[in-house]
Amino acid sequence: MNPAPVRGTPGKDGIAVPAADASALSRLEPSERLSRLETGLQGLAASEAENRLRQFGPNEPVNLEKAHPVRTFFAQFTHTLALLLWFASGLAFAAGIPALGGAVVAVVVLNGVFAFVQEYRAEQVIDALLRSVAVQARAMRDGVLVVLPASDLVPGDVIHLGAGDIAPADCSVLQSEGLRVDLSMLTGESAPVERAEAAVGSGPGSLHLSEISNVVPAGAGVASGTATALVFATGVSSSVGVVAGLVEGVKARESILERQVGQLSRVTATVAVLSGTATLGLASVFTDTSFVAALTFGTGVIVALVPEGLLPTLSVSLAIGARRMAERGAVVRRLSAVEIVGSVTVICTDKTGTLTENSVTVHGITGLDGSSQPSEELLAAAVLCNDCEERGDGSLSGDPIDRALWAWAGENGTKPAEIVAKNPRITGDAFDARARYMVTVCEVAGVNRTFAKGAPEEVTQLIGSDDMPAPLVKGMEEATSVGDRVILLASGPTKSELAPIGIVRFSDPPRAGVTEAIQACRDAGVRIIMLTGDHPATALSVARAIGLAWDGIPAVTGQEIDQMPDSGLRDILKRDAIVARIDPEQKLRIVRVLQAAGEVVVMTGDGVNDAPALRAADVGVAMGLRGTEVAKNAADIVLADDNFTTIVTGIEEGRSIAANIRRFISYVFTSNVAEMVPFLIFIFLPVPLPLAVIQALAVDVGTDLLPALALGAEPSSRGSMTAPPEPPSRPLLTKRLALRTFLFFGTIEASLGMAGFFGRFLWAGWRPGDSFANFDATTSAAATLTFLCIVGGQVGCLFAQRDGSLRTRLSLWSNRWIAAGLAFELLLALALIYIPGVNGVFEMDAVNPVWLLAVPASATVFLALDQIRRVFFTSGRRPSAKTTLPVV
Repeated sequence: MNPAPVRGTPGKDGIAVPAADASALSRLEPSERLSRLETGLQGLAASEAENRLRQFGPNEPVNLEKAHPVRTFFAQFTHTLALLLWFASGLAFAAGIPALGGAVVAVVVLNGVFAFVQEYRAEQVIDALLRSVAVQARAMRDGVLVVLPASDLVPGDVIHLGAGDIAPADCSVLQSEGLRVDLSMLTGESAPVERAEAAVGSGPGSLHLSEISNVVPAGAGVASGTATALVFATGVSSSVGVVAGLVEGVKARESILERQVGQLSRVTATVAVLSGTATLGLASVFTDTSFVAALTFGTGVIVALVPEGLLPTLSVSLAIGARRMAERGAVVRRLSAVEIVGSVTVICTDKTGTLTENSVTVHGITGLDGSSQPSEELLAAAVLCNDCEERGDGSLSGDPIDRALWAWAGENGTKPAEIVAKNPRITGDAFDARARYMVTVCEVAGVNRTFAKGAPEEVTQLIGSDDMPAPLVKGMEEATSVGDRVILLASGPTKSELAPIGIVRFSDPPRAGVTEAIQACRDAGVRIIMLTGDHPATALSVARAIGLAWDGIPAVTGQEIDQMPDSGLRDILKRDAIVARIDPEQKLRIVRVLQAAGEVVVMTGDGVNDAPALRAADVGVAMGLRGTEVAKNAADIVLADDNFTTIVTGIEEGRSIAANIRRFISYVFTSNVAEMVPFLIFIFLPVPLPLAVIQALAVDVGTDLLPALALGAEPSSRGSMTAPPEPPSRPLLTKRLALRTFLFFGTIEASLGMAGFFGRFLWAGWRPGDSFANFDATTSAAATLTFLCIVGGQVGCLFAQRDGSLRTRLSLWSNRWIAAGLAFELLLALALIYIPGVNGVFEMDAVNPVWLLAVPASATVFLALDQIRRVFFTSGRRPSAKTTLPVV
């Protein structure tokens, strides 16, 4: 025998069946399939299983390439801002300021380590989630049925499947009893299909695994029945693994935040280098300083303009958002996804289990006489045209509709199991998703009787008459008007003599809060597109029930979409839409069409074939309860509760993060202005240097850092969910924010710093026009006052960045990190000034404690001027709720 090569590993011999040969295997009898894979019903010997495990590798379908941790670590030190800081540290060493150079290097290292730890922790969270859902399998080994990890399965293993199991690998049915499997994870079709051991007939070409009647693909769920099956493909060679491989070919787009941060970093780097170079030139021309001293000043300007705390603060803001989302049921894999979801313009969502409870129950019936009370014949039909089974523990297995009918019959005075036992099934046709009906023939009181159930339009065609009794027509109209799903039951002596006996209405109730969540999306300017494998009528009914559909909205099908050009599809997707009978390839096309139109897309999914669309979307959201490992690995966010409302809370959180990032940027750049102005004053005026380079660094990565991090933890702004989504082209530093930051806040903080500097000289007796040469002993104290007044300005700026009334902004209760940030800032300032040795390194003077009053005085002035600005800019107009930023 010549073994076939393993799928996905060309040139490696083995006995796994290639995808192209799966159809050929299915045409063999069960005994021949066992021989083909060199095994038997007693299973593999343990030693042979170990050999095959070494040959084929573990049965782990997800093998997506991840960046090596070392590469990820070093990437934190080679981005634009990091390279600029390396350059600044080199200048500092060249200028003979090793303390400054070492401090800058320390900043780069701390930033890099911090960012790496945040990303690593995010990956560990999702890895732990995936490990928690790892499946087990029951396999024959050495003639004994054992339970082992699914990852240990190999081609040739013989496994047992029962209701509720998930197929752990591609396998071929050897023996079965009433086996029906759910292939929705692969095909999107929610109705279970029959699988049996019989060899399939010969035919041209190869079939997809989901179409082969004796194959249960990896990931398929067993809805009812039992089976003994032969594993023929595992791991990356399985059908799940093939799709996982396709995901690698779908490259995730750079996030909006990544683009914005990259743009801001490049602009900041350019401005810093040009400003530093200009300072070097100006200091050389307009002052009598040496080139080394001028280089020192140029380095100081670069250090002053570079927001060293930008990257760690961004990481912390996103990590805080990720933690908040995790507390609300969403595990974030990619930190930037927290902010991206706040910019979403379209949500493409599943229906079952996401918008609805995925809990089908009988909502009511209508008999031939219009009665809502079931007849004995209707109850019998509901039980006998049914594949539900009662387990030993009292639970039910089978299709959701069958389980609902079985439970309903039991609640109406019957004992379904006894009815089945007294009226044995003779033959029948299992439910077929395409035919959309089921037929059984049972022996009732010694006479064969036929029962049918299914979609009303299909059952009436089966009967051969489109006419239904008026009470049933009325009942259907009533059911449809409230969004119920309807099936028609019929019975008769034979299939050709069937007659309607009643309709049963089913309800899969919307999840609690989903209607409100949809309205919240509308208020936020976010469109919703429902994507489902269900029938258009069912999808439309559910959409109406949850407030998604309006009069006249159509439910288009995937087949109709295939006939449309991209322009036609784009027109349909310009507003809320419903797409039924959709397959994963069509989902991927929808994502790309939306993105080409400039939309920011969230895509939800749970199946293996959803992975490419999840990967391609701006934010992929996988289901944590019913999602496959492939879907979870392809997604950016995993919903622990599979709930649509969690996505909406994520939008609110994302918008909060976007506003907080802008608060941080404004806060940091305000301090940068205050740090740079002293160098310009020194160049153009005959005054001592008001702020040493090392002191500017102390502001940037010392007193600035924790208060900036505190702004990243600000709660959501009031009205954040009533504003339209931000356009992806909007920069982080908008023109309006830049004007407020540099021309207003920056000017105030810089003026406060210079007021402290000149105020200290005035106290010492200096007067305008006097030479500073006679006040050398005051220079260090004056620079210290500059530092203290800038710190006071930072305190005022911190509160000015917050939303709400003055009282609300000054509150320390809504954000506990504000108090911690302030305490750290003030204690650090005291340490830099009063701890011997430390104050020498930072060129501080241990000033009289009375000068510490400069801090609250500066903060008060800053807040007073900001309050005047707010009153001036809001007078004469009503504050608009259409903003996620502080009122300006």
